[in-house]
Amino acid sequence: MNIFVNISHPAHVHFFKNAIKILSERGHNVITGARYKEFTIDLLNAYKIKHTVLTGKGQGLIGLIKELIKQQFKISKIIRENQVDLMLQISGIFNAPVGRYYGVPTLAFSDTENDKWGNKLSFSLSRHVIMPTCFDHAIGGSWKNQIHYPGYHELAYLAPRYVTKKIEPEDKFLVRFVGWQAGHDIGEKGLSIDQKIEIVNILKNFGSVHITSEAPLPDKIAKFACKIHSSEIHDFMVSCKMIVGESATMASEAACMGIPAIFISNTGRGYTTEQDKKYGLIKHYQLKQWNEIVRTMKEWASQDLRNEWRKRRRNMLEDKIDVTAWMVDFVENYPNSIAKAKNGSFSSYILR
Repeated sequence: MNIFVNISHPAHVHFFKNAIKILSERGHNVITGARYKEFTIDLLNAYKIKHTVLTGKGQGLIGLIKELIKQQFKISKIIRENQVDLMLQISGIFNAPVGRYYGVPTLAFSDTENDKWGNKLSFSLSRHVIMPTCFDHAIGGSWKNQIHYPGYHELAYLAPRYVTKKIEPEDKFLVRFVGWQAGHDIGEKGLSIDQKIEIVNILKNFGSVHITSEAPLPDKIAKFACKIHSSEIHDFMVSCKMIVGESATMASEAACMGIPAIFISNTGRGYTTEQDKKYGLIKHYQLKQWNEIVRTMKEWASQDLRNEWRKRRRNMLEDKIDVTAWMVDFVENYPNSIAKAKNGSFSSYILR
């Protein structure tokens, strides 16, 4: 099978990396396209994934539309030259229009309800939309071609079999600030400079602070910038006592490893809501809840929560699947795998 995988964001490298490896080892021809965004290309090189750079990241709504058009031409060429049988992408925004034109089935993996304009475009044109069971359809809408699975994107690379280092927290904290330039960030508001500085000033009283940021850091906290390679971030996280920041993905990554996380955003995700309300692994706050954010940071930073979070992680894993193992089987057996997935046949993939 000739399979095209489109990578639009560093997190998507992690999501697809194990599936790409397994599918390639099983004899499939996997063609990977990539968007030049942040450290996406560095990650692909670090994991030795052969790829073609398709576009740079468009700035703002107009820039994103121009990028979409440019990608259509480049993907069109890939389809013709490789006789592509199936296309995969998180969100599907770039694959779906050209896939519909050529009649190539496109699978759009999604866990982001608030990317409304992108979802409306890509989901209606994708052959199937594949999403976690916790996807909030009241926000993200419902689609006749949707398929649900019991898992999170982050379990495609942070299920226990993929976490090679022991999860053993030290007195150090990872802080994540985002740039608010993605399509789903339009209209969103982030932490102020003063709030970012206050977060660091609080946490440094309890241990070392390490910041990853899409945007330039204020001078007062620039010295706390994390200098490790992007491919080593999860190995770094296993020794963190707590994760704090604006990234839903990083909060979910922490949850999947049993590390306390505070997620700060005016909009949530179905998965962060579930990880907060059902499993108690993270805490999601809006910006207006600043006093609660500060209180929780101080409380969690001053306590040893490792044993309690290990229990909570085990409870969560008992309900979830090895997303990569399921995804590989789903792709290999497509389209026959559709009926099995819709019938809820996931027992052989459950993480116990």
